[in-house]
Amino acid sequence: MDNTLNNVTIEQFKSYFTRDFFFLPVYEADKSYKLGAVVYDDENEIFYKSKISKNRETLDNTDAWEEIEDDTLNYITDDDIRKAMTQAKVNGKAFGETCNEAVNIYLHLVAYYLVVDLKNSSQGVNSTYLGMVNSKSVGSVSESYAIPQWLQNNPLYSMYGQNGYGLKYLSLIAPYLACTIMFSRGGSTCG
Repeated sequence: MDNTLNNVTIEQFKSYFTRDFFFLPVYEADKSYKLGAVVYDDENEIFYKSKISKNRETLDNTDAWEEIEDDTLNYITDDDIRKAMTQAKVNGKAFGETCNEAVNIYLHLVAYYLVVDLKNSSQGVNSTYLGMVNSKSVGSVSESYAIPQWLQNNPLYSMYGQNGYGLKYLSLIAPYLACTIMFSRGGSTCG
């Protein structure tokens, strides 16, 4: 099943996490765009905004598209996802009893690494690992939650507490980390 992870695509990741991340909206000629939709022409490295609804016009049609200022760094690119996928594969173990379960778990691990990379890139050389937050408050609103002690004390698993995707990954692999020991009564033929 470990080979299953080698077949996971960037498009699968985008489809699974469609509401979670702002992916670079690369222009597709055969797609219809709504009024105000922003697209990126990766060939010319230009962003455009749709001036009409149900827009199927080519980007050179100035009645349908206007060039706008934007930056690819404001979006998740395929290269960002590819980088996170290579990091997630380093774990080398596919958890799950079926291929679909293994892919689901792996996608959460990819999302974890993607978020870590984004945080690191935004902080540069000042990026640090602060550990897991047990509680936080802003003004009169506070939030707290308990992190299991076994997770806090484990140097390998505690790093996944950096973001929600890592915690979700841990919750998905927890059943595979549990070790079941069975005892059975035995007898002796000795007198």
